[in-house]
Amino acid sequence: MKLMFVQPELCTGCRICEVACSFIKTKKFNPAESKIKIVKIEEEGIDFPSICLHCEDAPCMDICPVGALRKKDNYIILDGDLCLGCKMCLMVCPFGAISIGSGKPVKCDLCSGDPFCIKVCPTGAIKYEEELKIRLRKSREYVEEIVRRL
Repeated sequence: MKLMFVQPELCTGCRICEVACSFIKTKKFNPAESKIKIVKIEEEGIDFPSICLHCEDAPCMDICPVGALRKKDNYIILDGDLCLGCKMCLMVCPFGAISIGSGKPVKCDLCSGDPFCIKVCPTGAIKYEEELKIRLRKSREYVEEIVRRL
């Protein structure tokens, strides 16, 4: 299974991902309509892409009173036609990955398994990789850090 994840140390805050996402989804260059958001913490100089992690046990799906959020091919999609706009999903998402666009919640749908934001990210801060590959890389980084400290 593929997972989307962020390497925040690589994010420059350029917001190309937001603009590209809004254009792909709405045919308008309007970051407010983007399904990915860059969170800026000015005091720390941090920019962090806030993305839906398509949780296995997704609180957004559990709380939706009309079933507008559902799993499809290991990712969570939002059916805008069913959505009431109650914003309960926005309140329970632990990652702040659901936002409001045109009055209703919007969230990443992984572009049906081929996320466009990843293709346009100039620094590679956003990744979409097989779970095993991620685990192996993280294990290698951990061991390299231990060796470096020794």
